[in-house]
Amino acid sequence: MSQGLRYKFNGSTFGVQTGLQGSSPSQVITGISRAKPPVVSTSGSGLVEGDVVKISTVLGMTSVNGNLYVVDNPVVGVSIELAGEDTTGQTAYTSGGIIEEVSFSDFCELTGANQQDGGADEIEATTICSTAKEFEQGLSDSGTLQLDYNVAPNSAVQAALRAAKVSGDRTAFKLVFPSGGGTVIMLGTVQSQSMQGQVNGLWTGSATIKLTGPLFVL
Repeated sequence: MSQGLRYKFNGSTFGVQTGLQGSSPSQVITGISRAKPPVVSTSGSGLVEGDVVKISTVLGMTSVNGNLYVVDNPVVGVSIELAGEDTTGQTAYTSGGIIEEVSFSDFCELTGANQQDGGADEIEATTICSTAKEFEQGLSDSGTLQLDYNVAPNSAVQAALRAAKVSGDRTAFKLVFPSGGGTVIMLGTVQSQSMQGQVNGLWTGSATIKLTGPLFVL
């Protein structure tokens, strides 16, 4: 019998960002380090690894405002790390800031999902002493995510996808495999949506998301 691990599509959970839970006194920022990854000190956050958050109203290190971040290495009531981020060259934090946790809704109309990596750039490094063309690999491209689904336009998830396409705001997606198989968190912008239907069939749709930054696997 094969010993390889495998996980069924049915039984997985696919969540789409549909809002923010809001801030509370326990999610007030008291400091952000210039580091890779940065450590965000809080007055008592109860966030856990894999949560997705939005930061706002920070003074000094204003570059962190308005962005989504994945929580890593949380110390309950003390601090969190912003996974995959680098603030070493940013202006120093001075004061202020709140953390708002992303709310996910299960995408129960989902019938298929396809995440396809993009190719990394090739940077030519050929010199006078080269005997053939030489290249360095450029930055990684997380590619795209395609979601196929049964159309339910008034559902929270599909309304959120439409709003994200119009706004261009980055949106969070969370895939949880069954039987403790792990979690994948993706951030991206909704590029396009379509829907189609025919006699003796269902209305079906698809959405294409351009992923930004790395995929986070927990």
